[in-house]
Amino acid sequence: LRSPYVYSDLSSEKVLVMEYVPSIKISDAEALERAGVTVEQKRVLADSLARAYLRQFTVHNFFSTDPHPGNLGVEVLDSDNADDAEKQIRLVFYDFGQACELKDDQSQGILEVIEGIVDSDVERCVSAFQKMGVLVRGADLQKVKAKVRQNFETGKIKVKRRGQTPSTSQKDISQAKAENIINPINETILGSNTTNTTVEDKDIMKYFVLPAEYAFVARALSQMDGVGKSLDPDFDFISASAPYIVEVKGVSSYLKDTIKKIIFKDVLGAQNELFRRLGFRQKDSL
Repeated sequence: LRSPYVYSDLSSEKVLVMEYVPSIKISDAEALERAGVTVEQKRVLADSLARAYLRQFTVHNFFSTDPHPGNLGVEVLDSDNADDAEKQIRLVFYDFGQACELKDDQSQGILEVIEGIVDSDVERCVSAFQKMGVLVRGADLQKVKAKVRQNFETGKIKVKRRGQTPSTSQKDISQAKAENIINPINETILGSNTTNTTVEDKDIMKYFVLPAEYAFVARALSQMDGVGKSLDPDFDFISASAPYIVEVKGVSSYLKDTIKKIIFKDVLGAQNELFRRLGFRQKDSL
């Protein structure tokens, strides 16, 4: 990843002096092909974009709201000195004229929503909504949970298996996580408790509010999705950023959370199996 260096000593309130960084416009498919950018490298670029925004949203709490093709370029590096696809190309960010800052709770909530979607964890998603401040006071949490569960069960919200694993120092640790990120619902946890009554979008929209910061997040995600799909038709932000959660949280914290999930899953799964054998339905055991 690269962005033009700012020469502070030559800049003022009215003049901004920056490094000249030539690149290929990220949406110029013909130019990328002429430069020898491969399908694999395009996927690397798409993943790099998702990784960059995961860090902007959840680490730096500050992000560019305009990741459209005019603000993104591809720098082709000296391939003679590169030993893999990731080191042969680099994503270039331009123009930070419009940016947005996130509060700590908003940033942490976004990370927890991403993890909740990756794990198909209804409770964590709704808890994250509360942390983010997008649920009104007195919201019917049971109805919100039912809608999230319904979206998982129907596949409306899901994480895809990516065709390429990330090339990072944490790849081996991420791999164990990646094996499970496409499961729509963990049957052990949810048992046979499918939703009989459909919850319509209009039934829960009254429980949500959208602080201004999330309007900018939505805008960035929308523009990023268009760019990502032009590079990799299977791109989506959650799937592409999921393997990098370990990088954001740190290995120690990530492993502790993963162990807790495994223990909770095993204990709750055993409990649910016991209740099923005794003839109780899932809703009776809660």
